[in-house]
Amino acid sequence: MFDAVRNNVFALLGVGLLAAGCEMAAPSAGSERARIAPSQDQQRLLVLERPPTIGADTAADVAIARRIMGNLDPLELRGRIDARLIDANGLPWLTGSVEGRQFLETRPQRVLVRGRPAEQCPVAFVQAAPPSKPMVDVAAEALATCVAQSGPDCGCQVVAAGSVILVPRTELAYATGVSARIRAEGLDLDGILVAEETKDGRVLLRDLSGVVGELSRGSGDQVTLTLSGTDEAYAGTSQAVGYRRGRVAERIYLRNDAGQRVSLLIGFGPEELAQFAGAWLSWPPDA
Repeated sequence: MFDAVRNNVFALLGVGLLAAGCEMAAPSAGSERARIAPSQDQQRLLVLERPPTIGADTAADVAIARRIMGNLDPLELRGRIDARLIDANGLPWLTGSVEGRQFLETRPQRVLVRGRPAEQCPVAFVQAAPPSKPMVDVAAEALATCVAQSGPDCGCQVVAAGSVILVPRTELAYATGVSARIRAEGLDLDGILVAEETKDGRVLLRDLSGVVGELSRGSGDQVTLTLSGTDEAYAGTSQAVGYRRGRVAERIYLRNDAGQRVSLLIGFGPEELAQFAGAWLSWPPDA
């Protein structure tokens, strides 16, 4: 019987914490991120300064990760000196990213996984299951799927299960505005911009004068760019590189009907841009 309880540790914690969220959480204020329903951003989640790591770098590691997770004790987790209950709104990646929002909308058997190292493994998704399925099985299936999708030199890690966060809180940062480097043929546009995500998933490109462009996303890796001062639309693809401050850094290559090209880098830091922007802005031979 004790094994059965431990097997559902995160489900049991999830039920209790979700109920607490309805009674204890206060409305969040002052956030500039897109608002979500109070029932989502006021969920209470268990956060630990030094959480147990549940991850896999190969398919063979999944069974080990499942065993580690199955051995966790719910009372021990909640009783740790570094354990705290935090509103979801205090964990920006959960309320700001598509995957985080999906996790908050899914109850109760839910697991959120992300590629590791995050800087070079841009995979993240939510695995859901009916309440009767043990959380350890949900997590194992999510890790197996993630490892298969992540590609070479990438593993996967459980970010959250039920209502328990399994990464340090610092790993759940989310930048609403990030740097962008653009080069557009024939438009005298070659420099640094700010890329700001909107509530509906579009990306606004700004300079000191205001909005200079707007990026919208289609299916898969398809993207469309419109630039201020021109009626031309540029269509192309986005190549996700990895996460920077919770946002996917991407290399984007587009062209209009006349064949004019735009190269756009979103989400990279100053050091990366200083070192690689010249090569990354060059039009790739297969684009």
